Amino acid sequence: MKNFFQGGFLAIFLSLFAPLSCFALDAVIYNENVLSQKVSDEINLIGKELYEKTGIFLALAVGNESSFESLAQKQKELPEPNILLVLSKNSHKVDIIGSSEALSFFDKEAVLSPYAGTGTILPILASKKGDIYNAALLNGYGDIADRLAKYFNIKLESSIGNANRDTLNILRILLYGFICFALLYYTQRRMKKRYQNQVTKRRRRFG
Repeated sequence: MKNFFQGGFLAIFLSLFAPLSCFALDAVIYNENVLSQKVSDEINLIGKELYEKTGIFLALAVGNESSFESLAQKQKELPEPNILLVLSKNSHKVDIIGSSEALSFFDKEAVLSPYAGTGTILPILASKKGDIYNAALLNGYGDIADRLAKYFNIKLESSIGNANRDTLNILRILLYGFICFALLYYTQRRMKKRYQNQVTKRRRRFG
């Protein structure tokens, strides 16, 4: 019963009384030639379903030359309750802002964690392999949407949860694999050097 009032009831209330005009808004409110059309369409699909079921407008603004501050200003133009995922390549900054009510529905710091086991944006950006911006923003946006869906106890048909986990698992395997390889290589080099030193000493002793 408690979960119903915290999640289900609030979701129904918000969806009934949210402004109908917001359904026409795309989740990607600003894209300065960073996101591909395919990724934009997928994010818009997730955002539309999330809004219809919860009344939360989850938006994304990404800039190439635009500063983070100018992109963050767009949050003031969004219908409430809202959440805005912002990334500026020029400012080298990414953050999640929004109305206080909406931000209380999920753990923002977990999404923005730099650790691959938790965060879904920064680990991909730090990898610097492939199309990191499309991958990071799609995964980050999808993660926020999934966390909101879990809070409201609803299911998103457009969720990319599985793809998100697969991407992070691949990154985790590559990272751990590299660390293991580096440790093995370092150990072998030390053992080889120690063996060569021992051989040299023996030759000097018995030569």
